[in-house]
Amino acid sequence: MKRSTKTGLVVTGLIMIAGLAAWGYQYKEGLVVTNMRNSYSWGLYVSGLAFFVGNAAGGLVLSSLIYLFGVKSLKPFAKLGALTAFANVTAAMLAILPDIGYPLRLYQMILNPQLMSPLIWDVAILNLYAVLSLLYLYLLMLPDFKGPLQKIALRVKDPAAFSERWAKRLAPFTLVAAVGIHVITAWVFSTQGARDWWHSAALAPDFISVAISSGTALVLLVSVIAYGGRERFQEAYRTMALFISAAFFIHLFLMYNDFFIHTWYGANDALEPLSVLFREFGSAHAFEVAAPLASVVLLLNSRVRKSAAAVTACCSLFILGVFMHRFLLMPGAFQRVPLTMTPMGLQDMQWSVPIASGVYDPSLDTFVTEWHYFPSGVEIVIFLGVLAYMCFLLLLAADRLPVVGEVKS
Repeated sequence: MKRSTKTGLVVTGLIMIAGLAAWGYQYKEGLVVTNMRNSYSWGLYVSGLAFFVGNAAGGLVLSSLIYLFGVKSLKPFAKLGALTAFANVTAAMLAILPDIGYPLRLYQMILNPQLMSPLIWDVAILNLYAVLSLLYLYLLMLPDFKGPLQKIALRVKDPAAFSERWAKRLAPFTLVAAVGIHVITAWVFSTQGARDWWHSAALAPDFISVAISSGTALVLLVSVIAYGGRERFQEAYRTMALFISAAFFIHLFLMYNDFFIHTWYGANDALEPLSVLFREFGSAHAFEVAAPLASVVLLLNSRVRKSAAAVTACCSLFILGVFMHRFLLMPGAFQRVPLTMTPMGLQDMQWSVPIASGVYDPSLDTFVTEWHYFPSGVEIVIFLGVLAYMCFLLLLAADRLPVVGEVKS
């Protein structure tokens, strides 16, 4: 094991332990240790779910493209793609657990499923995607199982042919599952009719475009770390850069098209979320657009793609921008309480209806019409713990499993 790998495992392992300890503290004290309140009930944990689900897409999308459309240049990265998909989809499931006050009650979803709720379908598709990505990774690694790993290898006459044949058969299902987890996750948001910020038919295709761009950026990041900027991989890097660019520009179109419709409609319900975004989170919105845009422009430059350090920086910046986008899903929906009443005799006026925040503080209002949210230290440590789990799994698997092929100089 390389020294850098050992260091990475130790660091991510310690962060995981800190995250687990913070979750234990939250479990004991309750969600009151977060900065979420009755009026702002979804925060960093749900943003983390959307973020990791998005990152999980690129891996299997790229792997399936190899077999569905003959994109052979991506074949060396198929196993890394499947691995990043599995690591991120399991991280997504872990990220949402702290948002459930008592996760031990999850069995109720099995005993009493509410089939009209998108949440039950989201749980089902996430688990299905995790199984598919793990199975796909196993099939891709099968020809390379040696030594102790031969114990878990299927006894087949020609492992390489078997792997190729079944990878082709699974490719359509993995592609459908990759699209499905984002459509259903988007439905969890867009079916909340009281939240005008999400109540849009454009949300599902926007989730898909963001997922393909961020997931591909993650695969490119991991690939460059594993293989460097060698000339033989430049065609594949160019292909991934084009995927990232196309998907990101589709996302920009869908996002600003939705903003335009909200603005044109002109009603208070439509303008209020935009006011929150541009007035109170304007700098954050600028970052969510400018950071990925700058990354895309640089990645389309062939000289930049030949530098492993430059590609690593660009992909990291792109993923940070996408994370900011996921975080900004919440303020427009939750910062202002979407309850109003029309006073008698004043038909052209609406009053906000306050609701209980859930916490009593003599220096603050108990009933609020808006809540300014920023994650508490506990939330941040728990989220970092989940992020560390994803990185730990990637490092460990890359070191112990045949996911990174040998490269001849």
